[in-house]
Amino acid sequence: MIRIRLDELTLGRVRIASSPLWEAVSSLALTARYRSGIPYPYTKWADTTLRRVPPALHRELIMTLRTHWGTPSSTLTPVPPGPAPTMDEELTALRAAGHDRFADLMSDYWAAAIAPYWTAMRGVVEEEILMRGRTLVTGGADLMLKGLGGRIRWERPELSVPHQTDVDCPLTDGKLIIVSVLFARGMRIFTQVQDMVAFSYQAQGAAVLGGHTGSADNPAGGPGAEDRLTILLGRGRAAVLRALLSPATTTGLASSIGLAPSTVSQHLAVLSAADLVRRHRVGHRVLYELNDSGVALQRLTQ
Repeated sequence: MIRIRLDELTLGRVRIASSPLWEAVSSLALTARYRSGIPYPYTKWADTTLRRVPPALHRELIMTLRTHWGTPSSTLTPVPPGPAPTMDEELTALRAAGHDRFADLMSDYWAAAIAPYWTAMRGVVEEEILMRGRTLVTGGADLMLKGLGGRIRWERPELSVPHQTDVDCPLTDGKLIIVSVLFARGMRIFTQVQDMVAFSYQAQGAAVLGGHTGSADNPAGGPGAEDRLTILLGRGRAAVLRALLSPATTTGLASSIGLAPSTVSQHLAVLSAADLVRRHRVGHRVLYELNDSGVALQRLTQ
């Protein structure tokens, strides 16, 4: 367990970020953790990826990472150099830290395992960060930290984060970076550099990894067609409802489930009329999210 004690100055500097490198590292950890069968929603991604990634590349990466797993300040997972760095920027940071071989391996792994999914993944993570950021601005850091889930607990002044090591981490006049990761079920990444701490949490919307292509007749990203939710709503609307694990735009939903934006817009109109989905505007974006009825329907039809 990591116990991070935050003073008021640090609490006012809590920020949210994404990290392509942390996603890639976490996805590798997922394949090592679930060798007998990777769970939904990662199953389809794993089946495809493990055929594309050369076994020798996969083995060397896992062996390299295992020497650092559980190390709180591993330089293999540096603090993201900004709120939304590119993979190239993070690979440059790895090389600057002397990890040229690891950076080369990760570049190859990224191209085979993550890049084909990254457009859809990035859209989901951006909307997750937008949602958390809105909570941070309107409700304060206390409310945002309490809502992270995944057994993360916030009781002033201590943030408790599950981790494979036991770490006490007082932060005075420091900075806390919370990294949204769709593959966080693979491992919890924690990095500390002087007065800056960063850790990963499980972002909502990992169902996007169930598939990023599809058609109006067979949208991707969800369970089989003959489930109860599909029977009730139809395939398209069921896929849209399932994809709303976190607030999303019409374009983001269309990308994640493989339907045309116009088709998704029609489905959202019906779901809104049925009081399963609500919409709200954040800046220039219109976000859709499940309301209580939508959440209840999902649970009842699982």
